[in-house]
Amino acid sequence: MKTRISTRSGATSYPRGMKTKLLSAGLALALIPVSSLRAEEAAPEMAGLEKAATDFVAAFNKKDAAAVAALFTENGEITDLDASEITTGRADIQARYEAIFAAPKAPQVAIEVDSVRLVGKDLAIEDGTVHSTPPGEDAVPTSMNYTAVLQKNEAGVWQIASTRDRGDASDAAGELAGLAADLKGDWTTQVDGMRIDVAFGWDDSGKYLIGEMLATAPDAEPLTTNIRIGWDPAHQTIVWWTFDDGGGFSKGDWTRLSDDKWMIHTEGTTADGELTSANQTLTFEGDEAFTWTASERLVDGEKQPDVEMRVVRQTPEPAVK
Repeated sequence: MKTRISTRSGATSYPRGMKTKLLSAGLALALIPVSSLRAEEAAPEMAGLEKAATDFVAAFNKKDAAAVAALFTENGEITDLDASEITTGRADIQARYEAIFAAPKAPQVAIEVDSVRLVGKDLAIEDGTVHSTPPGEDAVPTSMNYTAVLQKNEAGVWQIASTRDRGDASDAAGELAGLAADLKGDWTTQVDGMRIDVAFGWDDSGKYLIGEMLATAPDAEPLTTNIRIGWDPAHQTIVWWTFDDGGGFSKGDWTRLSDDKWMIHTEGTTADGELTSANQTLTFEGDEAFTWTASERLVDGEKQPDVEMRVVRQTPEPAVK
């Protein structure tokens, strides 16, 4: 039986899926509900493990880094999937959570426990999924599978000895959550006498980001391009498709280079049947602007000039009273 734990109001129906590096497995291991424990386990153990769960969720969602760190053993550790990043000891664990909680979009968490096993005296192993949801009415959760080792101390209190990520478990919407947070909204720019307006949002299914771009210039017909961005589970990457009303189309793979920078390798075909390709980058400047560049541009095998433009968020129109 799987059980979700959260202190968020109405947060017991999270979809399975999610991913946020800062929130890796260390966020919530040891959240062990009574219903996840085997019947043969002793009642005192169930009560202690349940208290560890309650204390962790309360401390995390109150953004109390010291209280979270106190739930670990003195030499407890948090490890990522390939063990390339390990946080050891309460002081460093507290510092890690302080950084998480200081972020402007620090999430709330919920845990889905798959199994808990008592493997020795005062020792338990838990497997499950941690779901994290950033603030915002339409925020999309991300998910990470984890394994945790819990140890009961001399005072009879269960503490987290070790936690480790076991890989991303986000659904399509979760995989797009970070990009959606950056892109959603209305944007505009002007370059070489042309004005470009673009808007992004979720489609009705909640599985794709959709966009529409309008390019206008005094000496040319307006050109509209429809954009769809989705998750390719076979290749584990974000992809986009663009279709312009002139008859051209393209497809590209997105790669996150850093917290604020994406790269897109795009290939396509013009309405005249010419093959196109380009490497594009989007570098975000906070929430209000990004720089878009296109290099290594080829049209029918001929190299084209690089392009760079700064795109800014449009101010919403005042509401009509």
